[in-house]
Parts: sequence; structure tokens; C-alpha cells
Amino acid sequence: MRYVVATFVVGLAIGLVLKYTGGGELVGYAMLLTLVALPLLGFIVTIDDDLPGGFSNPDGKARGPWREWENWADLAARGACSGVGFAIDNGWNTPSAVLPWAVGVGGIVASVFVHRRIRRQVVAHGG
Repeated sequence: MRYVVATFVVGLAIGLVLKYTGGGELVGYAMLLTLVALPLLGFIVTIDDDLPGGFSNPDGKARGPWREWENWADLAARGACSGVGFAIDNGWNTPSAVLPWAVGVGGIVASVFVHRRIRRQVVAHGG
């Protein structure tokens, strides 16, 4: 739960900083960049490390994180969390912000459930 909250707060903070000090960028897009694009870029840049014989998988027994559905669900939930940023951009208390608020709150809830599942799997496998 702490990881979800920390990730959300970091994405929101970066979005707000860019909006108010960087020339008025949209908070929603800044959150998408921070919460989805950067982790996705990290997957792509380090994908060879997780292949058999790679730095993180020298014996070839471990599966790469991109092969697990939970990692993709986490990225999707992070994307949905950026709905809060789009709600702020639309005027946080206006009727046009209702849908982005719903998507953002749904993303936060989904992210909590995904991380609970990941944690249960780690504990069950002795990690």
C-alpha cells in the first residue's frame, strides 16, 4: 500500500511542479510520463538483462518481469491513476472532471489490489 501511495504522490508532485514552474504543462500528461512512460522505458532498456544469460538472469531460470501479467496490470493502473491529474487539469471540482476522477480513483484501487497480489505471491514463494 505504501508503494502505491508513494508512486502516486511522486507522479502527482512532478506533474504539479511542471505545471506551476515549468510553463503550464498538463498535470495528467506529466503523470502519464512519470507513472507509465518512465517504467516502460526502463523495461525496454533493461530487457536484455532478464534474458537467459543476462546480468539479472545468468542461469536462465528466472522469468523476465515483462512476462508477468501483474506488471502490465500495474502499468495500466498507474495510467489510470493519472486520471487524477487530468481531473485537476479540467478543473478539479467541475462536471468535466467527474470522469477523470472516477478513472483516477479506480486506478488507485486497482493498483492496490495488484500490489497485494504481487506481495502474496512473493511471500508464498519465500521471498
